Amino acid sequence: MKGLLLFIFIPIIIWILAFAIWFFWRDIAKLFDKKGPAKTPPAVSRGTEKTQPRRNNRSQEKIPEEDRKKLDDIIKNR
Repeated sequence: MKGLLLFIFIPIIIWILAFAIWFFWRDIAKLFDKKGPAKTPPAVSRGTEKTQPRRNNRSQEKIPEEDRKKLDDIIKNR
């Protein structure tokens, strides 16, 4: 009975240890790295800074009054 339990649990323990080593491999490798501490990654911007300045004049995007009236008439006629 004892041999059967060892036969079942030893492979399970080995698989769990192998998974833990695989999962934490980078941390384990850092422990034995002779170069010293790794470089810190550059700071990530949070998107609060605008890469392009906003346009000051949006009036060019507005539809002129005459065109708007024509479009309204077209929509009403349908």
